[in-house]
Amino acid sequence: MKAPIKKTNKNLFRNRFLIVLLFIFGATSALVFRSFQLQYFERDFLNQQADARHIRIEKMDSNRGSIFDRRGTPLAVSTPIDSLVINPKQFLTSTGSRGKIILIANILDLESMEVLKNIEDKSDKSFMYLKRHISLNQSIKIKQLGRITGLWLEKEYKRFYPAGEVAGHLVGFTNVDDQGQEGLEYMLEEFLIGEDGSKLVLRDADNNIFSDIRLIKTAIDGENYYSSIDLRIQYLAYRALKAGLKEFKAKSGSAIVLNVSTGEVLAMVNQPSADPNNRSLRKAEFLKNRAVTDVYEPGSILKPLTVAAALESGDFRPESKMNTSPFYLGAKLIGDDRCEGELDLEMILVKSCNAGAANLSLAMEPKVFFDTLKNLGISQITTSGFPGEQRGSLGDYRNWRPIKQATLSYGYGVSVTLLQLAKAYAAIANGGIVNPISVEKIQENPSGKKALSDKTTDNLLSMLEEVVEQPVSRAKVRGYRVGGKTGTAQIFSDDYSGNAYNAFFIGIAPISNPRIVTVVVVNEPKGKQYYGGQVAAPIFSLIVSGALRIMGIPPDENTKS
Repeated sequence: MKAPIKKTNKNLFRNRFLIVLLFIFGATSALVFRSFQLQYFERDFLNQQADARHIRIEKMDSNRGSIFDRRGTPLAVSTPIDSLVINPKQFLTSTGSRGKIILIANILDLESMEVLKNIEDKSDKSFMYLKRHISLNQSIKIKQLGRITGLWLEKEYKRFYPAGEVAGHLVGFTNVDDQGQEGLEYMLEEFLIGEDGSKLVLRDADNNIFSDIRLIKTAIDGENYYSSIDLRIQYLAYRALKAGLKEFKAKSGSAIVLNVSTGEVLAMVNQPSADPNNRSLRKAEFLKNRAVTDVYEPGSILKPLTVAAALESGDFRPESKMNTSPFYLGAKLIGDDRCEGELDLEMILVKSCNAGAANLSLAMEPKVFFDTLKNLGISQITTSGFPGEQRGSLGDYRNWRPIKQATLSYGYGVSVTLLQLAKAYAAIANGGIVNPISVEKIQENPSGKKALSDKTTDNLLSMLEEVVEQPVSRAKVRGYRVGGKTGTAQIFSDDYSGNAYNAFFIGIAPISNPRIVTVVVVNEPKGKQYYGGQVAAPIFSLIVSGALRIMGIPPDENTKS
């Protein structure tokens, strides 16, 4: 009974062994066959697939730092944008590539034949920008074309300026590679730029990222910058200047609002202007920051600085009287029929007497006059850091002839920037302390340099207020006590015989507790009105009126003692 059982078990084991052996043999044969097939029959296909996968080091773009006004309102930001990229070698060898050129060119608003030629000229290249920084609508239409071999969209960053032309001269702009070209963008390039990173990626045949492999270097974004600008004041200064230039048919103009106690630039505007977002308008005549790049003979607004030098010398007092009648210095007639006889220093400023200012300067040692002007920043580069800022010219006092010293007293024979003038008057408003000019928001009041005595600045503030208090003054600001000075300078060509003028007004407000200095220049106004008091003064009044209210400064018209 047992013998048949043993025989059955033995047969069963043998059958199972044969089945396993046959399975192993079959699997091995299949693998060998598949290997043979891949090696000899599908070699081209595999090579093609291998070529369709590329390990590449991919750049990770850093984000350029943003620029803000003092309240955190953006002035310059970077926004993601698509650029259309092509691999000419792949594109030209793909089926129907040339027929797609027309569709692509129409979307991009380009000439199709020109596009094709550019691609063919670079047929040996694997990378070419077809068009950088395309619009969102163009990007959507490109995507709707579907997959096109050798063509893809690549993300970049484009600079956007929310304030447009209102702050264009100040902020500047970047080029297509996001590098600063003008203004704060250029000045702060090393601060704003970041540090690009990199990663190892797997791209497919269409250059799309198939998979991230590993991070090589982390991208570091640029630093953000908080400027001293108050965009609210910038807007109102821009509107006031633009309207004024239109009214007086002027060639150009500039205005600056400066914080007295800190030296911060609260507003800086120029006309003509252009929107930096529009690359076609990025021309020097539109985006030149005239407030720092142009120099002027300032005319009569230099007279208060002449008076300051005289008071600082110790040889003169406010009640000191000077002869204001016209006189000849060599062949040059000094003065006009506005003044005659003896007037004190305040009335010399009120009546703007050239002869009085000239006699005052000639009674001083040249070095005393020179040192006062220099210490106040006249013809000295400021600390603003703006690209293209000019120094101006004052000359060496040791080489001054009497005619130079005389004409200098009323603003001829010297060249200054508008920013230098604002800085000098800010010192008068700040108890004689000259602060560094800053376009960056600062947290603490700086340690300035004392250039004028408290007594001198108190006297000057009183004199400047009296200038504005004249019945016909268009510089008055309702509700506030204001001090300032007009200036009208004939523009020198071959001589001073022409009819072109620059009209100035510079003032301090409020006089009871000075907070801001505002300076306005209108270049070459056309028509019967061209004096500073007629042209620049009303623009000054409009700017100051709005700025004081924006800053929350209470009226002080009833505080005069």
